[in-house]
Amino acid sequence: MQILIHPRLRTTLPRALRRDFQAQVWARHKSQALRPSRRHEAVAPAPKDLTAATTSRTSSPAGAAAAAKLSVRRGPPERILVYYGGTGRSMFLGILRVTTILLFGGACLIVAPSCYDDENAWYITPLVVAGGALPMLFVAYTSAPYVSFIHLALPAFARKSRETALHFAKDLPPTTSLILTTTRFNAIPRQTVVRLGDLIPDKSALRPVTFRTLNPAPRPWWMGKPVTQFFAADKSQPGRQSTAFYPELWPGIYKQIQSQASRPRR
Repeated sequence: MQILIHPRLRTTLPRALRRDFQAQVWARHKSQALRPSRRHEAVAPAPKDLTAATTSRTSSPAGAAAAAKLSVRRGPPERILVYYGGTGRSMFLGILRVTTILLFGGACLIVAPSCYDDENAWYITPLVVAGGALPMLFVAYTSAPYVSFIHLALPAFARKSRETALHFAKDLPPTTSLILTTTRFNAIPRQTVVRLGDLIPDKSALRPVTFRTLNPAPRPWWMGKPVTQFFAADKSQPGRQSTAFYPELWPGIYKQIQSQASRPRR
């Protein structure tokens, strides 16, 4: 390439060929020339004003407040657990419910069809079905009031810290909401929201009951009758410690419920 573009050689070429050569080969060669590398260029230092502004922004009161807000411990949640019925009792009742359901299914699907023949009377098969249903109905009725969990709904001002929640729970207003978790006959949990002012002490001769609600929440007819009677001990069972578990609050709430006088239904 250097021989072709030598000045003396270009002068011996015709003018038209020299013009085409300069327009094609020479221009291309000029475009392929290596450019000086910018790798080793010195990086200019950042302006002092920008560095100072960044430092002042980081150390400003707003930034310090935001960092302090992130480091502050969060308060209790909107619902705190104040009563825990215990794992052993809940598991026992759940297993008992499932066992009676299986017993009823076995009586209907296995025993009753085998009794339906000419050798037995006509009423034997209905008696077998009724006998299998009695344990299931008895367990479902007697264990329905048992409460596994009770949650207390805290207002916004009482969720700032644990101390604020404890101070609020010392004198609860009647409009305070309690979420009671019971168990259905098929061992599925069911939650019932009641007001503290609507709970009064109650007893039953057929099943354990400690209090009931005067104003149950309305429900559609196809969901069945709402639960109005509940059973909970005067003290909560110990459980895993967490920021949402306040077992020390339940004795005071229980005493407040038991001290409320009975009044006619509204």
